[in-house]
Amino acid sequence: MRSPDPQAPRTDPLDTSLLFEVFALNQAVGRFLAEAMAGGPLTPAEYAVYSALFELESATPTVLAARLGMRLTTFVDQLRLMESRGHARRMPNPRDGRSQLVTLTASGLEAHRTANRLFEAAYASFVGELGADETHSRRALVGVREAVERALALSPRRIGGRAG
Repeated sequence: MRSPDPQAPRTDPLDTSLLFEVFALNQAVGRFLAEAMAGGPLTPAEYAVYSALFELESATPTVLAARLGMRLTTFVDQLRLMESRGHARRMPNPRDGRSQLVTLTASGLEAHRTANRLFEAAYASFVGELGADETHSRRALVGVREAVERALALSPRRIGGRAG
């Protein structure tokens, strides 16, 4: 890991890289939400999947995986768990007979609604502690995610000089 400017003196010995900070942020958010949503019907990761599906109403697994920043195989594993609980179902895609649409069932909507109450309380606490305009922070994080997605799209040979 390296500083953005290798010539700049480091004022903090833990000042490493933006990617490290994003990793640490992910860990802290995970701990915060796990505590806030403990005892609810969904884990924070499950809640994110249900929320994406709730917002889109129905979508293909590929669209949902992309929205969540997940590999398709990881999303399909989550989908199987949702289906086993009776929280989601797949149906033929009327626009493309080769694909399926995923939707939440009534019990999936109820689980999401219950988990949402816990999430919203945590979110209100977080925004209160943020002490800044949420819109600016959200834009910055979206920019970081877009940069990661563009870097992922590069061929493996261009990332770190590895041969594909």
